Amino acid sequence: MLGHTCNSWHTGHMAVARVLSSCAAVIAVAGATVVAVDMGRAANGPDAQATPYSLPSLTASAPMVSWPPRRGASANSTAPASHPGPTTRSVAPQAPKATRRAAPQPAAGPRTTRRVAPARSSPPAAPKPAPQPGQRLPVAGSTTAATRVITVSAAASWSTTATLQAWVRAPDWGWLKYGSAILAHVGADGVSTAPSESRSATPVGSFTLTQAFGAYPDPGTSLPYFRTDSADWWISQSGPLYNTHQHCGSGCGFTLGEPNEHLSVILPYYRYSVVIDYNTRNAPGGVRPGGGSAFFLHVTDGRATAGCVAIPQANLVAIMKWLTPSAHPRILIGVS
Repeated sequence: MLGHTCNSWHTGHMAVARVLSSCAAVIAVAGATVVAVDMGRAANGPDAQATPYSLPSLTASAPMVSWPPRRGASANSTAPASHPGPTTRSVAPQAPKATRRAAPQPAAGPRTTRRVAPARSSPPAAPKPAPQPGQRLPVAGSTTAATRVITVSAAASWSTTATLQAWVRAPDWGWLKYGSAILAHVGADGVSTAPSESRSATPVGSFTLTQAFGAYPDPGTSLPYFRTDSADWWISQSGPLYNTHQHCGSGCGFTLGEPNEHLSVILPYYRYSVVIDYNTRNAPGGVRPGGGSAFFLHVTDGRATAGCVAIPQANLVAIMKWLTPSAHPRILIGVS
């Protein structure tokens, strides 16, 4: 079998060296097999019972032949006599993966506590005063639509002095005082419900305040105001001009003198004045001839009047600034 294999190899296409190398490899395999069989017998001895023995696999025991030969190797070089079987790739043990260390942080110093300024507490708001209850006026009289009034209250009908007080209407009911009480001077004959041209009495009742005037410039009142000069007169003589203001220098239809009042020269009384609408065209019944004329709220000289109401000039100016037509102001005169 072996000789046939070696002799039948076709040598026409192969190099001689290849044929010889192949044959040598086959012979070596066969020889190794025979030797292995003989050694098995010798080990068991002549009397030992022969045990079946299978030839080792050619792949496992035959020498590995590198074919074709590596460059630089001889045609007769052979592989090692034995093959260790499948090669296990040995992997070098890996060093444990280095633990990634974070860069050292600088040691933190003591933590600074940020001081927050305490919130500035505002002083508690002062409690709002409770609204004052309204009061009843000390003098009887109609107030109608008025929201600001002045009362002149005398202790008795013959009194020549009285207490003057300003008032504002309360939100719910009654009246609230405005400012302080003022000493006022009234007529030398006191106060009366029936004044006349023959008596120096101040009229009792409720009257509107719609006009102001004076020898001095307007102090800042909201009432209509005129500044007097030599042509301004207040008429007290009988006739169609009774108890009216007239501005005329000559040929006026009235006497330029008594009983009419030359307004610009009656000082200090008429420096500032407010007309009291008693028996005027603004009164409910209009003008009554002989019923009394020229009643004003004016500056005092500290004495009783001919029928007007007189107070200190500074107080009068303050009241004139406070009066306003929108408040429908009135003056109430009487006995308290």
